[in-house]
Amino acid sequence: MTLNQMQYFVEVCKCGSISGAAEKLHVAQPSVSMAMQALEQETGLNLFYREKNKISPTKEADILFEKISAILGQMDELTRDIASMTGKASIRIALPLQLGITFMPAIFGDFCIQHPEIKVEIVEVGGVKALQMVEDGRVDIAFTNYHESVGDSLSYKKLFDCECLFCTWKGHPLSEKETVTFKEVAKEPLVMLGSNFVTYKATLAVFKKKRLKLRIMHETPYLHTAKNLVRQHLASTILIRQGVLAEEYDSLALIPFEEPFYLDSGIVVKKGRQIYPHEEILMNYLMKIVGGATVTEGDKGDEKTALAMEIEKEDA
Repeated sequence: MTLNQMQYFVEVCKCGSISGAAEKLHVAQPSVSMAMQALEQETGLNLFYREKNKISPTKEADILFEKISAILGQMDELTRDIASMTGKASIRIALPLQLGITFMPAIFGDFCIQHPEIKVEIVEVGGVKALQMVEDGRVDIAFTNYHESVGDSLSYKKLFDCECLFCTWKGHPLSEKETVTFKEVAKEPLVMLGSNFVTYKATLAVFKKKRLKLRIMHETPYLHTAKNLVRQHLASTILIRQGVLAEEYDSLALIPFEEPFYLDSGIVVKKGRQIYPHEEILMNYLMKIVGGATVTEGDKGDEKTALAMEIEKEDA
């Protein structure tokens, strides 16, 4: 099995079509099709159900997808490690949509202007997926929300709390209230960011404890879709405060819960993984823009940031 076959296979599974995978990979469609046929012949497995212009993975393909994704993640990590050792600084960071609309402009703007020597690649995913990508080595760090620790393989540095709020349109019967109750929200039709998002899992857990069931009419992986459905008066949603920009307050109302609940937000890295100097620079920058203290003793070029030392201490 070649590296190209593995990359093509993963994209075909994600896209659900040969043409979609070819477009994303910037290769000819017959190349992807032939690679998948060769892969099925080599493995002796029937990897796809084929119907018209769509294909879907079999159970065997789902198992291979997880294993191959992990291998590709390790290959990406190796490539980044080699780049760091040769002085070609690059960082791949996972950033959830709700935090992204606030912090992505700062990273691509202010940070990249200050540090043109550092190449930053941001992967926009849900918080749950962000943690998985750190664990698999597909990203270097995640700046994300998390509700509970997902295991012993990750190190967390909490930077701030994210309050979960009821989000609805201006003019909604609940929009002028100072707070809402869980019972009131349980009666409302909701559009929710899906199960790959920490907000979704945390909200379901809180309502389950209250023995209340949410009226979820639609789940979406897109923040703009959720907001558009709210603006069209079709449903309300639950978002963190950072997920709504100041200019959106003209059309959207954010109401705190009478009994507030929060997500932890911060930096997540893989335990035992070396933290390189250019990664420390980005971590320190993120701490500064959220108001966290950064401490560097002595010469900045030789000493580690307080955050990096704290993470390494946790790993020890």
